[in-house]
Amino acid sequence: MASRVPISILSLSQNRSVVRLIGDYIHSYGYTIGGILEASPFSTSDLALALRLLEPRPQVVLVGKGYSEDVTDQVRDVFSQYAREVGTKDGAVIKISAKVFDEVGKDGIPKWVLGQLQSSFGQ
Repeated sequence: MASRVPISILSLSQNRSVVRLIGDYIHSYGYTIGGILEASPFSTSDLALALRLLEPRPQVVLVGKGYSEDVTDQVRDVFSQYAREVGTKDGAVIKISAKVFDEVGKDGIPKWVLGQLQSSFGQ
């Protein structure tokens, strides 16, 4: 029996250690961090390129707390265009806000992200 391909996530982050914690936590649930884009300053063209380079194709962009809501809006625009171009029907942009980080703490972020993923993908 063939196993299901994990849902791939591109993380836009300035903190690899948190992304590793998230990746370790969500892996057994069928999600994988396919890549980490450390972008400072943020570039929509870098994001668009990263989305097209990864295989399997990312269905999620996870935006770290170090990025503003303006950047998150740009990420949503780039991801929306990418999803239309490649035919991705299910996808999400998940933003880890400073408020969420303060509420759940660094150690609670992986569980929070999993909840967002399960909410988006019904798993």
